[in-house]
Amino acid sequence: MKKGQMCEGIVEKVKFPNKGIVKVEDSEVTVKNTIPGQKVSFVINKKRKGKAEGRLLEVLERSPFERTEGVCPHFGVCGGC
Repeated sequence: MKKGQMCEGIVEKVKFPNKGIVKVEDSEVTVKNTIPGQKVSFVINKKRKGKAEGRLLEVLERSPFERTEGVCPHFGVCGGC
Protein backbone atom coordinates (compact mmCIF):
# COMPACT_ATOMS: atom_id res chain seq x y z
CA MET A 1 0.00 0.00 0.00
CA LYS A 2 1.44 3.36 -1.07
CA LYS A 3 0.42 6.99 -0.83
CA GLY A 4 -1.91 7.87 -3.71
CA GLN A 5 -3.08 4.28 -4.20
CA MET A 6 -6.82 3.73 -4.72
CA CYS A 7 -8.39 0.98 -2.59
CA GLU A 8 -11.77 -0.53 -1.79
CA GLY A 9 -13.03 -2.08 1.40
CA ILE A 10 -15.85 -2.52 3.88
CA VAL A 11 -16.00 -0.28 6.95
CA GLU A 12 -15.74 -2.57 10.00
CA LYS A 13 -16.13 -0.07 12.84
CA VAL A 14 -16.20 3.67 13.51
CA LYS A 15 -14.19 5.75 15.95
CA PHE A 16 -15.54 9.06 17.22
CA PRO A 17 -16.57 11.35 15.58
CA ASN A 18 -17.00 9.83 12.09
CA LYS A 19 -13.77 8.02 11.22
CA GLY A 20 -14.38 4.57 9.76
CA ILE A 21 -11.81 1.77 10.02
CA VAL A 22 -11.17 -0.32 6.88
CA LYS A 23 -8.68 -3.20 6.79
CA VAL A 24 -6.55 -3.38 3.66
CA GLU A 25 -3.50 -5.63 3.26
CA ASP A 26 -3.15 -6.36 7.02
CA SER A 27 -3.19 -2.67 7.97
CA GLU A 28 -5.89 -0.31 9.21
CA VAL A 29 -6.95 2.67 7.14
CA THR A 30 -8.97 5.50 8.71
CA VAL A 31 -11.53 7.02 6.32
CA LYS A 32 -13.67 10.00 7.37
CA ASN A 33 -17.43 10.34 6.77
CA THR A 34 -18.29 6.64 6.74
CA ILE A 35 -20.55 4.34 8.73
CA PRO A 36 -20.19 0.61 9.53
CA GLY A 37 -21.17 -1.77 6.75
CA GLN A 38 -20.54 0.55 3.80
CA LYS A 39 -18.36 -0.64 0.94
CA VAL A 40 -16.23 2.36 0.01
CA SER A 41 -13.63 3.44 -2.52
CA PHE A 42 -10.85 5.67 -1.16
CA VAL A 43 -7.34 6.95 -1.87
CA ILE A 44 -4.45 6.75 0.63
CA ASN A 45 -3.31 10.18 1.92
CA LYS A 46 -0.88 9.25 4.71
CA LYS A 47 0.86 6.02 5.73
CA ARG A 48 2.91 5.27 8.87
CA LYS A 49 3.75 2.13 10.86
CA GLY A 50 0.92 -0.11 9.71
CA LYS A 51 -1.73 2.62 9.92
CA ALA A 52 -2.92 4.91 7.17
CA GLU A 53 -5.41 7.68 6.45
CA GLY A 54 -7.59 7.73 3.37
CA ARG A 55 -9.91 10.18 1.62
CA LEU A 56 -13.36 8.92 0.66
CA LEU A 57 -14.02 8.90 -3.08
CA GLU A 58 -17.30 7.01 -3.39
CA VAL A 59 -19.71 4.83 -1.44
CA LEU A 60 -20.06 1.68 -3.56
CA GLU A 61 -22.67 -0.14 -1.43
CA ARG A 62 -24.95 1.25 1.25
CA SER A 63 -24.89 0.04 4.82
CA PRO A 64 -27.85 -1.83 6.34
CA PHE A 65 -27.93 0.96 8.94
CA GLU A 66 -28.86 3.57 6.31
CA ARG A 67 -32.55 4.26 5.95
CA THR A 68 -34.16 4.05 2.56
CA GLU A 69 -37.44 5.66 3.57
CA GLY A 70 -38.48 8.31 6.07
CA VAL A 71 -40.30 7.33 9.25
CA CYS A 72 -43.27 9.59 8.54
CA PRO A 73 -45.39 9.12 5.37
CA HIS A 74 -45.32 12.93 4.84
CA PHE A 75 -41.53 13.19 4.99
CA GLY A 76 -40.97 14.19 1.34
CA VAL A 77 -43.79 16.73 1.32
CA CYS A 78 -43.09 18.70 4.49
CA GLY A 79 -39.34 18.06 4.97
CA GLY A 80 -39.59 16.21 8.27
CA CYS A 81 -40.64 16.99 11.81
